[in-house]
Formats: sequence, structure tokens, C-alpha cells
Amino acid sequence: MDPKILIVDDDAAFRGTVVKVLSMHGFRVVEAATGKAGIAQAAKEKPELIILDLVLPGMRGLDVCQALKQDASMAGTPILILTGNDEEGLEISCLDMGADDYLTKPVRSERLLARIRALLRRPGKTSGGGQALELGPLRLDFERKLVTLGGKQYGHLTPKEFGLLYCLAQCSPQPRDRAKLYEEVWGMEPPSEGSLKTVEVHVRRVRLKLRWTSEDWLKTVSGRGYCLVAPS
Repeated sequence: MDPKILIVDDDAAFRGTVVKVLSMHGFRVVEAATGKAGIAQAAKEKPELIILDLVLPGMRGLDVCQALKQDASMAGTPILILTGNDEEGLEISCLDMGADDYLTKPVRSERLLARIRALLRRPGKTSGGGQALELGPLRLDFERKLVTLGGKQYGHLTPKEFGLLYCLAQCSPQPRDRAKLYEEVWGMEPPSEGSLKTVEVHVRRVRLKLRWTSEDWLKTVSGRGYCLVAPS
């Protein structure tokens, strides 16, 4: 069945243009004009991808993105931010809220389609998935997406955050660069520089949720990426 895409944008003319382009290329499209309607449509329609504007009536696009990513049933659905707001630092804020990619309007149809197809590629399963990994006092339960450290359990990591941690545990203590992490965790080659920033954002979020500093388990290796090493 053709992939279903939800577009959340209050500009009816723009929605119409995007719907026409996507429909011509075999996608099924559902629409919403407000953030609240977008969240409701996402829950009802279960789209494979969501295109989200940031300037929406009643509810900010950033808040919509965060709400969708905090919903366990929608956390794995890729969100492509498509906005006319090019404010400095906004892209990072969107990625920090869980967005998977970011484009500014106007955008060429070919570029939009390329980003959509990249995000829709079936994610590859993390190598060795299904096995529990232990690294010193750190235990990663793949099936339950559960982190246990020093007897304390952390079950609130998103699937991508857990996948990133699991991938680094598999190759510990060797580092992984951002592109390789994106390829292994997201299941595709990074479609843009913004995608590589997504890795950085997820690293920050893992550290925050596990209360690690940059000198604890998850270390930045200058020029080489990140590595997971048990503190000595």
C-alpha cells in the first residue's frame, strides 16, 4: 500500500500544492490546518510520515512536534519540519524536540520528495538487536528499551535515543562518527547536515536523561564522533 503522509499547515493553498505533488508520486495524503487537528489526525490515521509547519493557529508547531514524539505510538514516526521561518537557531530547537529533518520554504518539489523518500526508507535493525548488552554496571535491554545503571532503571528513552546508546555499547570503547551512527540507528544515509545535527541532539538528550556529563559514560571524541566507555 502507498505510504500515507500527514501534512499539518494552516496555508490551504500551500497544502493543496504539496498534496498535488505527493499524490502524483504515489503517496496518500491527509491534511490538518491546526496543531490540535494534526495531533488528532496522527492518532486516527497513523501516517508513515508527518510534514509539519511551525507557525500554526492555537498551538505552536514545536509543541506539536514534542507532543507527537512523547506519544509512544507516534515516537517512531518521522517528522519533517517544513516552514517559512528561517530564524537562527530554530533548526536546532526543532531537532531538540525530536524532529527528524528540517526544510525551509520555498522548497523545490524534487528536494522535498528526496527528503521524504529518505525518511521513509525502512529503518535497519540495529546490529545484534534483541540481545541484552552489559558494560560494567550498565545494562541495556533491547527488547524492553530499558537502561539499568547502578541498580536504577531508566525506561524513558525514545527508541532512537536507546538505539544510539545500544549502537555505541556494541562497539565500545571504539568511537562512531555522526554519519555512521545515523546510518545504523536511523537505517539510512544522512540526507542532510541537519540529520547529523540530529545525532548531536540525541546525544545531549541521552546525557540529560541519564544525568551524565560529557565526561561520564558517553564521551565526545574530537574529530571522531562519540564513544561509550565505563568510567574508571
